[in-house]
Order: sequence, then structure tokens, then C-alpha cells
Amino acid sequence: MLTQPEFNQEKIIDGLAKEVTFLPIGHDPKAAVYRVAGWSDEVFFLKMIQGSFDDTGIRIVHFLSTQGIDAVIPPIPATSHELSVHHEGYNWILSPFVDGRTGFETPLSEQQSIRFGQILKSIHSVGVPHDLQEQLRQEDFSGPWCEKVRELDREMDSDHPRDELAKKLIDFWKRKRLDILTLVERTEELGKKLQDRDESGFVLCHGDIHPGNVMIDEDSRLLIVDWDDPVMAPVERDLMFPGVGLGLCFKDEGREHIDLFYRGYGEVEVDPVLLAYYRNERVVADIASYGIQLLEEEGDLEDRKNGLRLLIGQFEAGYEVEVAGRTYEEMLGRS
Repeated sequence: MLTQPEFNQEKIIDGLAKEVTFLPIGHDPKAAVYRVAGWSDEVFFLKMIQGSFDDTGIRIVHFLSTQGIDAVIPPIPATSHELSVHHEGYNWILSPFVDGRTGFETPLSEQQSIRFGQILKSIHSVGVPHDLQEQLRQEDFSGPWCEKVRELDREMDSDHPRDELAKKLIDFWKRKRLDILTLVERTEELGKKLQDRDESGFVLCHGDIHPGNVMIDEDSRLLIVDWDDPVMAPVERDLMFPGVGLGLCFKDEGREHIDLFYRGYGEVEVDPVLLAYYRNERVVADIASYGIQLLEEEGDLEDRKNGLRLLIGQFEAGYEVEVAGRTYEEMLGRS
């Protein structure tokens, strides 16, 4: 959330802190985050999520921290031992505050590139307890956002009155309609090929491990953040991101950084069909999410403006749409 919600910050300060600062970061319109300074000079990161809340992500982070994986920031349990609490219409999650920069903002050194591979390998190798595994989403290759994009496509031709941002979305969508529907068709085609995939090879995946969710702290330590949608899936679910995955690269990243990542991760044979599915499906999901946000005219204006910017950016040369198409063509070339 980029704009501070209409929430009385005194309710955060009351009994918790001496100073609270809203942080205009993140793309989730239902989540607000704060820097919270405690009475004993400790500093916390507070995330407040409005509406329904799935605690799977914070349970996974807590579990990983107990397994010796120090590249996560575990939540601080409440006095009731819960990892989150519901209060004033929000779900509150408190964790230590880490001052750092994302992988979009700062380049990785050679050692950090290797370390990134090692971290991801350790996450993929962890054995998830049965009760927690049951709570995790299981990959089914159904392309769940495809039908929503088709619905949005039909809505673009309606004659409902729209505000300026929605009109800009509709104009852009109509110009890119062929590209958008091609992405949907590819995703559905590839998903059908993968329907009978053996789940025994599925591992714990972060699900959204782009450079914006890799933080480098003041001690040059790498941390994996924003565990909003962990999933049991093939390793390609995460491996679509390193290198030029979806056009989203670490700052100043070169081919050598990709090689270093895999030196840390270890030998792995990446399935070209899975890679093509995930890169196309990811763009479809983003188009659906941004489209829904932009047509909800009562949503926060700054968040909607940012959503339009991000949606349009995916279609620029070298970014998500181009990379998804190239990965699909490379897959066809191997078959």
C-alpha cells in the first residue's frame, strides 16, 4: 500500500511503541506496513492486513527459522503465542525491523550470488511437516487466473462509465489484446500438458522470489521476505526468476551472476515446459490482478496509478511479456 490508510496510529502506539512511521511500500492494497520504535530502543516491522487472512506464510517463515535457515525474518509471537493477532479490523504481524535494500536497488556481489543459490536450495530441500504441508497450496497447473483475464477482456467492451485511470487501462488493453489473449492460451495449453505431473517431486517454493523480495541488510546478509503465497510445486516455480526470469533482474546483473547462482544452488535440470508455463502463467496472474485493481474505481488512487504503471511496464521490450514469449519459443525449439 502506497497511501497511509485511515487508521488512528495512536492505536498502534498504545501499549506497543513510542513512535510509529508509515512506510509507503508494497503493491498489496490491503496491507499497510509500519516502522515501530519500542520503548527500549528496539525497532520492529509491523504489517497490518485488512480483511481475510491466510497465516500459512508466517507459519512457513516461523518453521524455516526453526530449521536453521537464517535467511528469513520470523514473526514475533504475541503473548498468547500466536504468530498474528486480529485487532481493529486488521491482522497484525510483528517482526524485527531490518534496514536494507532490495535486489532491485543494489547489485549482488559474486559471493552473494552464490549465497542466493544456496539459500534457495536449502528452502527447496527442507522437509515440511505433514500438518503444515496440508495447509500449503498444491500446484495443479490449472492456470487459475486465465478465466479471470477472459472475463476482464469481455468487460473492456462494456459501455459502463469509467474514471480516467480505468479508461487508460481499457485503451491499453485493447491495443495489447492479442498479446494478452495469447498469454492466456499458452498458459492453458501448457497447463493441460502438465496436469498429470507426479507430485512426489514437489518441494516448498517461495512462489514470488523476484529481486524485490530479496533484501540485502547493512551487514550484506541476504534475506528472503514476503512469504505471501508459498506453494508445494516443482523447483521451476522459483527457478523462473533467477537471471532474466520474467525480465526482473537484480541490479546490474550479468550472465556471470546467473552462473554463480547455480554454483550455489547445485546441479539441476530445468524442465523447459515447466519454465514456459510458469513464466506465462505469472504474467497472466499479474494482468488479472492489476486489471481488477484498476477497474475498482473506489480503490486507493496512488495504488491504482502504480498498478497501471506496472502493468504497462510488463509489455516493454525485454520485460515480462517478451521473456514469457521467448521462453515458450525456446521450449518449442527443444521439442
